[in-house]
Amino acid sequence: MSTATMSMRVAAALCRLELTERLRDRWVLVISSLFALLAAGASLYGRAAGEAGAALSGPSLVTLVSLLMPLVGLVLGQDAVVGERERNTLGLLLSLPTSRLGLVVGKYAGRLLALCLAGSVGIVAAMLASAPGQAGVLLGLLGPTLLLGAAFLSIGFLVSALCRRSATAVSVVVALWFLLVFFFDLGLLAALVVSDGAIGGTTIAALVQANPAGLFRLVMMSRFAGPDLLDALGVVGGMPGPAAEAAMWAGWIVLPVVAGGLLLGRQKETR
Repeated sequence: MSTATMSMRVAAALCRLELTERLRDRWVLVISSLFALLAAGASLYGRAAGEAGAALSGPSLVTLVSLLMPLVGLVLGQDAVVGERERNTLGLLLSLPTSRLGLVVGKYAGRLLALCLAGSVGIVAAMLASAPGQAGVLLGLLGPTLLLGAAFLSIGFLVSALCRRSATAVSVVVALWFLLVFFFDLGLLAALVVSDGAIGGTTIAALVQANPAGLFRLVMMSRFAGPDLLDALGVVGGMPGPAAEAAMWAGWIVLPVVAGGLLLGRQKETR
């Protein structure tokens, strides 16, 4: 058996193991059920409120997703490496007959599949509970939702590789969640007020897009509310094109995982 084939088989086994463990995790089951209930509730509210409520169900789900999916991704990723270290299994993991890339891809892919299942359950529940004609609109939320979760899962993976203790990793990801989901936009708003409008809309849009949660909100706001609202906010000129948007998501998903893999490689070399 060639080295490449062996590496791929080990990576696939790691992926299956990670997925199985995450599906047995009570926290994943609870957060998936909570997301499904809240998403279905938002759709049912829009359906009961008639046409005006249906118009609000999409933005309500965007807000819900922008709060929950980053937290799910960060928590799923935060113990990927540091958990192995505390269980004294990191040395065994690093001794497997696979490449550094195989280790990283296997562990990340398994957790990503679990995250995709959790996110899909919520969106499907919202679609089933939505008013007639709204399911197709809500389906457009699925792809960006999974991209958002994948980006924060990648960030959580990097945090896990950097930290030496699980308690530290948990503290860091909670702080990052508050910073990127809540305080980042507030900081930009404060900077805009302090500068008395000196910061242009294009600059603000670029800074918002530098945060995956902000990029998600901006893209989905453009889809659900249309360019008129963004034009009123002064950021329509800074909206990324399809290629730029894809590059941003790819950067947030790939770069932190690659950095975490490099850290794993250093740990392997120093053993």
